[in-house]
Amino acid sequence: MFATLRRVADQFLGRGHAAITVPVMDGKLLPNRVLDQAELVAELPDIDDLAGDGRTLWASAGPVLWRLEEATLVEVRRFDADISALAIQASGRLALALAGREILVFDADPTGATPVARLTEMAGQPLHCVNALAFDAQGRLLLSDGSTRHAPPQWSHDLMALGQSGRVGRWDIGADKTELIAHNLAYAFGVLASTGDSVLFSESWRHQVLRAGAAQPMVAELPGYPSRMTPAAGGGFWLSCFVCRTQLVEFVLREPAYRQRMVAEIDPRYWIAPALSSGQSFLEPIQGARVKNMGVMKPWAPPRSYGLVLRVGEDGRILRSLHSQVDGRHHGITALVEHGGALYAASKGSGRLLRVALNETAKEPS
Repeated sequence: MFATLRRVADQFLGRGHAAITVPVMDGKLLPNRVLDQAELVAELPDIDDLAGDGRTLWASAGPVLWRLEEATLVEVRRFDADISALAIQASGRLALALAGREILVFDADPTGATPVARLTEMAGQPLHCVNALAFDAQGRLLLSDGSTRHAPPQWSHDLMALGQSGRVGRWDIGADKTELIAHNLAYAFGVLASTGDSVLFSESWRHQVLRAGAAQPMVAELPGYPSRMTPAAGGGFWLSCFVCRTQLVEFVLREPAYRQRMVAEIDPRYWIAPALSSGQSFLEPIQGARVKNMGVMKPWAPPRSYGLVLRVGEDGRILRSLHSQVDGRHHGITALVEHGGALYAASKGSGRLLRVALNETAKEPS
């Protein structure tokens, strides 16, 4: 009874869960131009995920698996469906998800090889939206299944539906056993093995990173929607925020009648919703003062799309951030990996593979 009264009061006063405030990008989150000034490695439309074992860097784009050889991406194999997640073990074992519905594991170079293992369900339910994979120290495969209702390309549909059907699991490939680690998540998108048997995972629509079994989030109240993670040299991890939050979108999420009518009647490309890229059509919503001044996009305007990467310490503190601002191009960062002394980033919004020298990431914003 008390919880119901508090919820009604919050909705009336616009506080608590009903608040539409978004954390300010200040301090370690102060905007910079690091991602826009990053080295361009390759133009790769539909680039989505990255994986590296210290020797080789792999990338996925649509149904194609690519490998970085020196400074050139080489096509390795085409599959029958889009690759929705990618991971590699130190031994060279490679795992990938197809269309979010099945996971294939290859013991060596996947060129023409037959998978040694295949997974299509977890905890008795079919896989539906596998969007991130990672191996742990014991060789088990961690996976995030974002939604049981929407496929990976329909992430904005899940956001507008206030989805809470995400899952995180662990697959012991050798024993062919799966374990459900967490469920009822507001879009699980990103998983990473931590110390011991611990597992970290991103919960996008609640803007947080959690440690399995912990009472409190490891990282909370982020200004963007967190996604995939990768280990960082020296401890901690890199976290991609594939889109950022705005007050206008937060408002729409709290207006069910408007949101449901928008979803039913409007082309998804023009919803008042975040996007991986923007500025291609005059039909796009203004998104709360995202306007041009004398023909120039305001870099401080609320973003429809944005590029954001966070360096997170082992204690959950944000140590620094890399940005592509509203008027930049390298938006929709969906994957990261350290390789050859640099940080590689997949900008799905621009269809580019980027390289940032690690000494550049250490520069504090001025």
